[in-house]
Amino acid sequence: METSKKVETHFNREFREFDSFYNEKKGIFSKIIDGLFRRSMQMRFEKVIADTAPYENKTVLDVGCGTGRFSIALALKGIKKALGIDFAENMIDEANHLAQQFNVSHICQFVKADFMQMTVKEPFDHVFAMGVMDYIEDPVPFVKKMVEVADKSVMISFPVSGGIIQRLRKFKFEKIQKCPVFFYSRNDVEQIAQQAGAQHFTIDQLAKDYFLTIFLATEATECTE
Repeated sequence: METSKKVETHFNREFREFDSFYNEKKGIFSKIIDGLFRRSMQMRFEKVIADTAPYENKTVLDVGCGTGRFSIALALKGIKKALGIDFAENMIDEANHLAQQFNVSHICQFVKADFMQMTVKEPFDHVFAMGVMDYIEDPVPFVKKMVEVADKSVMISFPVSGGIIQRLRKFKFEKIQKCPVFFYSRNDVEQIAQQAGAQHFTIDQLAKDYFLTIFLATEATECTE
């Protein structure tokens, strides 16, 4: 089974477990576990929300949107439009359900699609992929396309290589759940950005993630001043 199909199968099966991180009604034990092992997820969520500001008239493309939590949060902040794509149908169904629940379905559109195969007719202000590069076998073309369809910035998380947590995760995903997972050094992320054509970018470490921000057009000028 090819990598993308294995990932699709995994997330169609595990979508409720994936979304449980964002559930405010979790018990104290679950919150402690999240604090210990999922701190990166909270940090990158907060950074995407903060770095998209100001929100008025902004458009975003959420690549590998999962259950749409990033796009929905941004819609509640006042952005103009969010398009979320994911190739796991169960994720998309849940994202559309949540958009209706939060009364933002007029702002958020969630569709089942393969990012590398889809046609983007006009650029989005911000394009981001959070928790996606963990499952991308060939990251350079993926990042390059993100740059091509963005107008202001691209934001991408990469799981940090090394350490016991990463080894346990790799064993769990590849041996038990039959889903490939990939990890990156800081140098890997820098090389990927450069090979994808990025000229102005930053790499921040957020717990067990590297957070790559690629600045485009006027955003790049402001970043270097």
